[in-house]
Amino acid sequence: MPTATAAKKSTTTSRKRRTRKVTATAPKSAPLNTSTAKIKVEDVKEAPKVTETVVTKTWIERAKELDGFDVIILPLLLLEAGTKELLKALGTIKVPA
Repeated sequence: MPTATAAKKSTTTSRKRRTRKVTATAPKSAPLNTSTAKIKVEDVKEAPKVTETVVTKTWIERAKELDGFDVIILPLLLLEAGTKELLKALGTIKVPA
């Protein structure tokens, strides 16, 4: 027959709770270096501002730069492209792309 103390141990299980230990904070000490630092400041000169001008050319100015070969070929290419687009729009002839 079990004793009263043995029965008490088997029915109740106690768990230990973990607690964090609180440490005392150390008093803050005075800073070691109490002198102020002296910094030598130099005068900074501003760099000269660079201004860029963007020149846009009109189509007349670009046309004046073309040489003789370009003056002859360019209208022929434009005439061909215009003719192809016109024939596509009319639908009379099937034009390859």
